[in-house]
Amino acid sequence: MKKIDISIEPMTRLEGHMGAFATADAESGKYVDAYVYATMFRGLEDILIGHEPADAIWLAQRSCGVCPTPHATAAVLACDMAYQAAPPPLAVALRNMAFMAEEVYDGALGCGILEGPDYCADVVKKTNPDLWEKAQGAAAPHAKEHGYATIADMMIALNPVTGSFWLRCLGAAKTGISMATILCAKHPHQNTFVPGGIARTVELKALEQYYAMLATEVSFTKELVPFIDDLIDFCAANGLAEVGEFPFNFQSWGCYDDPYAYNAKYADMGKWGLKRKLPPGIVIDGKLVTNDLIEMNVGVQETVTRSYYNDTPKAEFPTDPCKNPLTKDHPWNESTKPYAAKAMDFENKYTWAKTPRWLDWKQRVDGGTHVLSANPIARMYVAAISKDKEESTGSSVKFTLPQGTVAGSRVADPVTMEWKIPAKNNTLERVRARAYYHAYSAYWAYLQTLQALEMVKKGETKVWNAYKKPKEGFGVGMVEGMRGGVAHWVVMQKGLIHRYQIITPTAWNISPRDDQNRPGPYEASIINSKITEPVNGDKVTGVDVVRTIHSYDPCLGCTVQIFNPEDQLVATHELSHIHADDVFEREFGE
Repeated sequence: MKKIDISIEPMTRLEGHMGAFATADAESGKYVDAYVYATMFRGLEDILIGHEPADAIWLAQRSCGVCPTPHATAAVLACDMAYQAAPPPLAVALRNMAFMAEEVYDGALGCGILEGPDYCADVVKKTNPDLWEKAQGAAAPHAKEHGYATIADMMIALNPVTGSFWLRCLGAAKTGISMATILCAKHPHQNTFVPGGIARTVELKALEQYYAMLATEVSFTKELVPFIDDLIDFCAANGLAEVGEFPFNFQSWGCYDDPYAYNAKYADMGKWGLKRKLPPGIVIDGKLVTNDLIEMNVGVQETVTRSYYNDTPKAEFPTDPCKNPLTKDHPWNESTKPYAAKAMDFENKYTWAKTPRWLDWKQRVDGGTHVLSANPIARMYVAAISKDKEESTGSSVKFTLPQGTVAGSRVADPVTMEWKIPAKNNTLERVRARAYYHAYSAYWAYLQTLQALEMVKKGETKVWNAYKKPKEGFGVGMVEGMRGGVAHWVVMQKGLIHRYQIITPTAWNISPRDDQNRPGPYEASIINSKITEPVNGDKVTGVDVVRTIHSYDPCLGCTVQIFNPEDQLVATHELSHIHADDVFEREFGE
């Protein structure tokens, strides 16, 4: 074995700060070990203690300027539940529309700005010259839809700043943000979600503005999906299909509540959860284990064996509101107490990220804990195999985008799209799923806008229900950000936050080794992954490590916040702008 160690820190084109250490074996052509770590402390959960629970709706968004609305949504659902404050149907619809606007913005950002440059001409020429040579002679099968004749043309179009498709994605992201702003007053960190509804009266003019902007997103996604399909199919056929594989082990909390089913009651969460446009589900070894949100919630565990935290000693709350058993590692019992230790000590504690796992407490599989990933492929997979939805076939998700003519668009006719369960859950397929989820969110946004217009037409214009706030309460809000499932848990005592916990999709994916020495999804996806670049003596750039991690679209600002070694919590890390590096200089030393 000819070992080559590589260290990539900081890794760019993601939100927040992280590093990766991997060991490549030049003889086998694979990576044989990997450790991925977060380099900042999460302090927001402690900052929230003692606040009004509703304050979390605004403060928790400061986890991240890229994806604040999923945090706002999870927080307001948790507060609805703790306050026993169910919103009226139009408020649910408007919340959905704001959330959907962020999903289309974030999907364009991920596919084109954060992950797309991994396959751009400037990078591929440097790291995979053989792939570039083939790309120049490879015709793009869907050139008519997206406008690029060859794969090489597409790769040039993904070059940061100068590439035409890169710029198209940036424009689509801007449009999505504008859509969210119509309903949320501003973005990032919107301020209209409140317990019991939304602090936004609705006028037809605002809905019409939203609808007009949505038309441009629908038009764009009719080009985005075939563009990504062509790129992914070409790369898969030319050696990249063996990069970044992970088992079909997923969690998806589902999202987009039914306005007439959601009532904010924990006891009914299993019922209204199934009414979501995207259903919830736990998948282990490719099989749907449960789609009951209550069972899914009870099974959530977060441990700190290899993380810079002290363990939670015991369960303060032995059961949930329905008398189901809770362990000490459930978020309603968990605390966040930092324990700083040596950096990159991979045999002990080595990261500020915690270790989420899911406990099969009803023994549907084996009664143990499971390593699950959270990302667009997870929710598309759950949607595909949950057959109670019209769009679900059992092996795919099939839907039709409406007709619409937008200036500059290439496809005006209705387009039927079908995301099919792939043979592998690898780096490429995670990128493809993100593009299809962009289209699927645009599809649901279109239908939700029509429903909201119909509500207004019928006079259902109420956007908030009055409520009497109790002194004690439990709440959980579980939704899907673009990166995957994000959930907030609150325990309210004496009218204030007694405990607050956030588990983000990146927390699931970047999780370190657990007490059974099982790596989290990032690390597991790198280990045994193929090295696709030429090995130059004892050097590799690590492009396959970078592509694999980027395929999960990391958001470290959501996962960790700033820590002052003098025991002072300084502030939450926040990114409120889109950033991109032209040829990921830090990774490749340029």
